[in-house]
Amino acid sequence: MTITEMLIPVNEYSRPAKSLKNISGIVLHWVANPKSSALANRNFFETKQYGQHGYGSAHYVVDMSGSIIQCIPDKEMAYHCGSKSYTEYAYKKYGSYPNNCTIGIELCHPDWEGSFTDETFTAAVELSAELCRKYMLNPYADITTHRNIVGWKSCPKWFGSHPEDFQLFQLEVADIL
Repeated sequence: MTITEMLIPVNEYSRPAKSLKNISGIVLHWVANPKSSALANRNFFETKQYGQHGYGSAHYVVDMSGSIIQCIPDKEMAYHCGSKSYTEYAYKKYGSYPNNCTIGIELCHPDWEGSFTDETFTAAVELSAELCRKYMLNPYADITTHRNIVGWKSCPKWFGSHPEDFQLFQLEVADIL
């Protein structure tokens, strides 16, 4: 697993430099931009610093090649799962603002179905396992999807359409641990 640190500059809209309260979960996302690279998505987050595209960022972006870019330090908040409302699950597990206690991982994909390349899937499993190890997280209880947090968004689309693949993801993380 190769992680390249390319931190977004501190700014109001994508890297507020606020410390996480604690790290109690990992939230998986899809970039919703087929065939785009991790670098292109990281750069999109950086352009948000000017306030023209709203808030948004993630800690990591996993490329279709399996390479990973870190955009935000683990211990800082990213704007990856903000919403006007959250699911009951999210309120119980993360409180009223899940961004302040979770790490966000964006996954690149080749098509609008949201399927992941084997390289993306494997790198995301390895990254998630490393984060679970580092922050003492349980892959079954502490890795979730953006949809499970907000309820209204199909993100990551593939895992929403194929829940068995999300369960396989968690299982593979657990196997590494």
